[in-house]
Amino acid sequence: MRDYREEFWKGLKELKDEIRTLTRELAELQRETDRRMRETDREIKEIFKELAKLQRETDKQLKETDRMIKETDRQLKETDRQLKELSLEVKNTTRSISELNGVWKSYSEKIIFDNIEDALKNAGFQDFAISKGIKRRKGDKEIEIDFLAVGDGYVVVLETKTTLKVKDVRKFVRKLKDKFLEFFPEFRNYRIYGAVVGINLQEGVEKFAFKNGLMVFRYRDKGEVEILNPKGFEPKNFGVG
Repeated sequence: MRDYREEFWKGLKELKDEIRTLTRELAELQRETDRRMRETDREIKEIFKELAKLQRETDKQLKETDRMIKETDRQLKETDRQLKELSLEVKNTTRSISELNGVWKSYSEKIIFDNIEDALKNAGFQDFAISKGIKRRKGDKEIEIDFLAVGDGYVVVLETKTTLKVKDVRKFVRKLKDKFLEFFPEFRNYRIYGAVVGINLQEGVEKFAFKNGLMVFRYRDKGEVEILNPKGFEPKNFGVG
């Protein structure tokens, strides 16, 4: 007959051994769990620490950005103020220049008017009357003639410039061709000649004027108006007469 007591104690011993083994394993597992939790806790603290640092840097950058925006806004307002002041200065300067140009034009036209009669006579024109500053308007269109010499069957239209340029000659030719008779129909059967007068002349402007059939005069010192027409030059008749 088997000895059950021996087997019981043997089984009990094996159970104790298993419990001890399991206890050791549980203890080891607990230690590992504790270690991991401490590591996780440390990592979480590091993350929060880094987030706090980033938050401080972000706040600092936002404050700096806000300061820069305010400074930029201040500078824009200052620039706008300066631009307004500059615009006012430019307007005042432009007005002053315009007024000065007006005074100079009036002066130059006067000294030319006082001397152009002899110049026209030297160019071959006789028995004429000179008018200056003639303006005529038709509707919303206007024409201005600096000097107009009217003789027997002819007129000489004169354009004066402080500095005579090619663009001035081109514009004057269009005035003679397209506008003069529209505003001065009484001269339809007259011969119409054109002349330009300058105190200073852009290089090459005389040749361009001669090519377009215009006479060229230049104001010199001491009231002299010089004829620049080349020898044998015949002015173009812009009229129909």
